[in-house]
Amino acid sequence: MRGGAGAGRIDAADLASLGILSVVTITLGVAAARGAPLRDALLLHAGLLAGYALFVVALRGRSATVPRGIAVIAVMFTLYTTLGHVAFEAVPWLADSWLAGADRALFGGLSPSLMLAPLGVTRWAEILSVFYAAFIPYLYLSIFLGLIGRPERERSEFVVGFATLYALSFLGYLFLPARGPIVELAGHFPNPVRGGAFHALVLRSVEAAGGPHGAFPSLHVGASFYAALFDLRQGNTLRALVYAPLLVLIVLATLVLRYHYVVDLIAGAALALLAVRTATRRVSP
Repeated sequence: MRGGAGAGRIDAADLASLGILSVVTITLGVAAARGAPLRDALLLHAGLLAGYALFVVALRGRSATVPRGIAVIAVMFTLYTTLGHVAFEAVPWLADSWLAGADRALFGGLSPSLMLAPLGVTRWAEILSVFYAAFIPYLYLSIFLGLIGRPERERSEFVVGFATLYALSFLGYLFLPARGPIVELAGHFPNPVRGGAFHALVLRSVEAAGGPHGAFPSLHVGASFYAALFDLRQGNTLRALVYAPLLVLIVLATLVLRYHYVVDLIAGAALALLAVRTATRRVSP
């Protein structure tokens, strides 16, 4: 494996994880020195960086794809929950107006979020809420299938691609902090989204995470697209085709429920494609 532990070098997945942890820690350190109330967040992320560095040292020279995969996933899921809100304190700007403007530029001056607003008061709001919520079990299933029952090379590719996708996505979370159309365009929607039990579940989950954040890029789309692309790349066409309808519905859900701009989805899909290609280049038979 090129660039892997077997070559006596730091594994590509470890490089991605150490890289994003370093960027986050340095950024929070600069912001804290500037007076931002981020001391606890800085200590947490510095601890994650130190802990992962020790893990890398312990695995140096060994393959250990499954333990490495578990460690990478743990770090990325931790960052997913910790990074979204501290980004608003760490950088002195918001990206919502830029992203909303990019959407209008793509659609000839019209906002796709506002164009789709009528669907938010139909039964589609509840139907799509089911698939928005289904992203979590779908993601866990994809990770499980990516780590279990595959040849060593495929497992290594999956972990490298996963780490690459999430590390690059978190750069967007950190340096382009945005809350999405549901906040930015709240005063322009004629009505709030109206759903049933599943939409209420989505609302509770978002509020439990501290409210809308981390709009750019969309990891709902990025991670879903990555799972389908990875299986397609590995020749598992049937599984990729099974994923495809779910991916389409997740894309629609992020827009109709007003959590993402179209540019968020484009960025998520582009990063998924880049992650698959990076994994292919970094891991060889």
